[in-house]
Amino acid sequence: MNRESGRAEEILRDHGMKVTPQRMAILQAVEGHRSHPDVDEVYRIVSRRYPNISRDTVYRTLSMMEEKRIIGSILFVGNAKRYDPVTALHHHLVCIRCRSISDFEEKKFDHLAPPSSSVEKFKVMRTTVHVEGICEACQGRSRV
Repeated sequence: MNRESGRAEEILRDHGMKVTPQRMAILQAVEGHRSHPDVDEVYRIVSRRYPNISRDTVYRTLSMMEEKRIIGSILFVGNAKRYDPVTALHHHLVCIRCRSISDFEEKKFDHLAPPSSSVEKFKVMRTTVHVEGICEACQGRSRV
């Protein structure tokens, strides 16, 4: 779901963020990217329009948007954090070849909980399912 400038401005204001063209561009970059971009991809997109923006500014803005629950994130061990425009409960299909990420909804996964003995001293913030496999595009390519 892509938010136009007016909608991006409204969302930032509703969440108590100062509205700047760069922040609107960062939000639009996350929402306009189909495969959950990392900070470097958001930076590449936004810096085309705002060449003086720093990677650090993009990173700090993404972190602030995540803290305010404007966007979500996905973190895989050994990989960069990826940003997700969808904050509602959903799950992910992850391609093990190209690392693309697609959203999916499945009610039976929505209420999974780890065994209580496993999380005794661990505060669970959310539970999502990540299904790993090979996406359709990669299935069509021969493996070299």
